[in-house]
Formats: sequence, structure tokens, C-alpha cells
Amino acid sequence: MLAPARTPRQRMIELLIGTRLATHQLAQMLGIPERQVEDHLEHVVKSIAHDKTRCFILEPSRCQDCEFVFRDRRRLTRPSRCPQCHGEDIAAPRYGIDPVEPPDSQDHHRSIACGKKGR
Repeated sequence: MLAPARTPRQRMIELLIGTRLATHQLAQMLGIPERQVEDHLEHVVKSIAHDKTRCFILEPSRCQDCEFVFRDRRRLTRPSRCPQCHGEDIAAPRYGIDPVEPPDSQDHHRSIACGKKGR
């Protein structure tokens, strides 16, 4: 009997483990529109939040003109304009899934979903 095909979300999780990818890269790899990737990411974050062994990582968007970093942004999509210089050349956020690490070893990336432990 053949194994059932993996869903786009399952394939997305596999692609994100141990790497960082933007929505346009995921869309190309999965063969789906970028907007669908953004929708699926919302659910991937919720799934990873229930997994005690993994964290969903968000590398925030950055303004290419003034280097402003969107650290406090909660949305997973790319911002349209920089609040500092009002430029529109914004680098896309990148996403990944990493194993849970001790709290003192976290770097400049933001974990937005780590299995059942506080942020």
C-alpha cells in the first residue's frame, strides 16, 4: 500500500527544519502561490507551538535603505514601508524551525512558537 501524500504544511515543516527560507522561496519549492504559503505558515506556527522539541524562528524583515529591523512585528508577512525612513525596499522575513535550546543561548532571531514553554 502506498503511503499517503504529504500535505503542503507537512512539506513546509520539513523544508524549514534547520534552515531559513522566505515565503517566495517556499512558494517556489512547494509549487504553490506565495499567498498560500503565508496562510499555511500561520498554521505551522500553531503546530510547532504544541511540539516541545522544536521552535518556529522568525528572522525579521529589514529595511534595505536605513537598516531598520522590524523586531517587534507580530505578522509573518513582509511590511510594505519602513516606519523610520518610509522606504519601500524591505527584505522579506525568513522562517525556520530549530530544536529547542536553553534560554541563555538564544541569538538575535525571535522564537515565536516554542513548545508549551514561555517566551
